[in-house]
Amino acid sequence: MFKSGFVCVVGRPNVGKSTLVNNLVGSKVSIVSFKPQTTRDVIKGIYNDEDSQIVFTDTPGIHKPEDSLGNIMNSNATNSTNDVDVILMLVDVSKESRASDKYVIAKIDKLKCPIILVLNKIDTKSKLEILPIISYYNSLNIFKEIIPVSALKKDNLLELIKVIKNYLPEGPRYYPVTMQSDHSLSFNIAEIVREKIFINLEEELPYSIGVYSEEIIETNQKIKARVIVLVSRESQKGIIIGEKGLMLNKILKEAKLDLKKSLKKDISLEIYVKVYKNWRNSPSILKMLGYEIND
Repeated sequence: MFKSGFVCVVGRPNVGKSTLVNNLVGSKVSIVSFKPQTTRDVIKGIYNDEDSQIVFTDTPGIHKPEDSLGNIMNSNATNSTNDVDVILMLVDVSKESRASDKYVIAKIDKLKCPIILVLNKIDTKSKLEILPIISYYNSLNIFKEIIPVSALKKDNLLELIKVIKNYLPEGPRYYPVTMQSDHSLSFNIAEIVREKIFINLEEELPYSIGVYSEEIIETNQKIKARVIVLVSRESQKGIIIGEKGLMLNKILKEAKLDLKKSLKKDISLEIYVKVYKNWRNSPSILKMLGYEIND
């Protein structure tokens, strides 16, 4: 019996959704950093084995939005729960976050598909500390299963796959077995650059950066890409470029290394930083960045 289906991964920001999807799929389909709101778009990661295909949807963290981009991220996350076979809700057990998790639960508890609670980062707690957490979420009576995992250390992920399969229908492979993500080359290149900015700038730069690929030229041996980084203020542009261009050069080198490894081609990459004061509230800019805008 071959099973296939769609599984939406939801949770508040920075609970490990992207790390979980990447390690379930076995490939980096979604960028990762320790900062909240790293994932801004809906990203599919495709898991294949002999008797199943599971299409995981990694979503932006559900949070209280402060601008148009925040509203779009929340909308993307909640809309992704429509017409799926299973929802995984991730909770970070290393942090006390029940109020924030209730905000997420309120968005999904009326859905008809099965909801599985995934308790992530169990490597940070003892078994005795995890038991009352399981008891609390079990008392809410909305989760079909509660599975403790460590997405980062890949603990109990095979058990999670096994449980998910129990709730999937029989069906075909929706994607070729060699396909691990549904996003374009242009999107993937921009996301890797954005990841390197997040990782290298730590708290120096707020989340007011947007990244898109302006030009992609691909041949059998090489990929040439020009990437634009949008910032809200001139001072932020200076932070990304750094003294004598050192920070931008570091971001460029790390992005090229990562892309060469994942794409298995030589990479020629150019990065330009431009100031656009209010891009997070600009429908035209958000459309250019690939977000769906409901006019």
